[in-house]
Amino acid sequence: MIRRILAALAALSLAGCTQLPISSEVVAIDPDTVTVDTEVDFLPPGPTAGASPQEIIQGFIAAGAAAQNNFRVARSYLTEEYREVWNPNQSALISGGAWTISSLEPNQWLYTASVVASVDEAGRYEDVSPQSTQELVFSLNEVDGQWRISEAPDGIMLSEVAFRESFESIRLYYYSADYRELVPDVRWFASRGDVLTKVIRGLLQPPSYWLNQGATVSAFPPGTQLALSPVPVVEGQAQVDLSESVLDADETQRERMRWQLITTLQQISDVSDVAITVNQTPVAIPFNEEDQPVLTSGRDPRVLVVRGSEFGYLQAGRVESIDELEASVLSLRPEKIFYSAEFDQAAVVGAGGLWRVNGEGVFELPLDDRENLVRPIIDSCGFIWSMNSDLGDGELRVFPPGVVDPLVDVIPIEVELPDAAQVVSFELARDNTRLMLLVQGDGNTRVLLTAVQRQASCEPVGVGEFLELSPLVGQAVDAAFVDESQVAVVARQDSAGEVVVQDVSGRVSNAGRPIDPVTLVGGVGGVPGLRLLTEQGQVYQPRGNGWQATGDRASVLVTQR
Repeated sequence: MIRRILAALAALSLAGCTQLPISSEVVAIDPDTVTVDTEVDFLPPGPTAGASPQEIIQGFIAAGAAAQNNFRVARSYLTEEYREVWNPNQSALISGGAWTISSLEPNQWLYTASVVASVDEAGRYEDVSPQSTQELVFSLNEVDGQWRISEAPDGIMLSEVAFRESFESIRLYYYSADYRELVPDVRWFASRGDVLTKVIRGLLQPPSYWLNQGATVSAFPPGTQLALSPVPVVEGQAQVDLSESVLDADETQRERMRWQLITTLQQISDVSDVAITVNQTPVAIPFNEEDQPVLTSGRDPRVLVVRGSEFGYLQAGRVESIDELEASVLSLRPEKIFYSAEFDQAAVVGAGGLWRVNGEGVFELPLDDRENLVRPIIDSCGFIWSMNSDLGDGELRVFPPGVVDPLVDVIPIEVELPDAAQVVSFELARDNTRLMLLVQGDGNTRVLLTAVQRQASCEPVGVGEFLELSPLVGQAVDAAFVDESQVAVVARQDSAGEVVVQDVSGRVSNAGRPIDPVTLVGGVGGVPGLRLLTEQGQVYQPRGNGWQATGDRASVLVTQR
């Protein structure tokens, strides 16, 4: 089943310790009241003398953009008793429209606005589409002649502008189920609050739902808690004091816990190392980084192509041939190619279907002879993945490295897509776990992400529930992973193409409008590493806000790992 990044918006009741529902309509604030200079430590004003109830509510909401000192400014709008009760970290609701404040009864006010997204306590961002309306109830009392809020929903409320300026994305790293790779889970945290503590608490919780379906694991024992906060950082070393459950872990598990923390926390300024303690006593952890997975892809930064009678890397306008594969690849009249330098082999869609090519030549039988095959994949364990565009048989086929008889050795994986959906391309991320499908349906280009479930041997056995990113209008062309947290997608209407970059939260930025695009491949270095092939055989690269011809030509642009 495909799960959209939707929230079912529920009515909010205010009682006792009320929470701002993550999946509900949102609250808006005036963007002009929360603009932040990124070079300045932004602090909104506190309550002014004689402010009306409406002004107090507006000021309180605007102050949610300032997380410094545990939201000190926002708490100044609350009664002294309620300051200790209100939990600003419960959630963040992001509004994208106008708001109203109306009186319900004496000392009680209704705040109404529209929601576009939400962030939960663990930093998980969810887009809300379509927008819906949220109603929030605030109670106010007079304290020494000044209005103060005596009851309010937990959490904060931000405009889209305020969210962009006051939150930052952090990748929390979990292990793939076979412990071969580290898998990023993008979260969002208030950048001016105690980011370190929030990130660690987020990492101690399970990953987002679409990754947490048998595809990823955490090295931390279930129920592990952060025992001391804020987390001290001494000479670049974060000293993370955890609950006693970590003492039951063996040396291997302790190494993995520390590596999860290091790879995650090094994104935070001033943190370069991690020590794990229990009751503030260091836990002995023998450590060897060489035994742990790395975050680099190992991909060759050069562009790999077929051009005329050559198959190899573009180098200063020439093609540096891969001699041991070139003749075999070209003999298949290739249309789509995936190349693995690690296994020195190519998966080629050409005459007669999908073929495996290595230094010994072309495998004697096609791995997959279905029609309308999309570009294949070779994963980091040597398995070759194949799909056809209509998925009429509902099957993704995977072939092991030692395949002898494709009909016998094939690993079928069921994939559930909507009726009339056509697969245009698919790609596996660096971590060998996150799988992206680009599909066409109902006139829209749709990007689906899922997580691959594997046995300890690395053999894929299934995929989880799909996460759908923001759809695009037009005909789907191609898609590629840009980096750890972003994908690039190409769509077109007639000859006019459009490239957008999306993160896994569904946030979208435009990356130019090339003419007649047919193939997109990822490279090294993020967006600048992307390359695009046009119908005319020209290779383009990103330049500023658009695309510029490199001067090179090709008949096939090759995806590589």
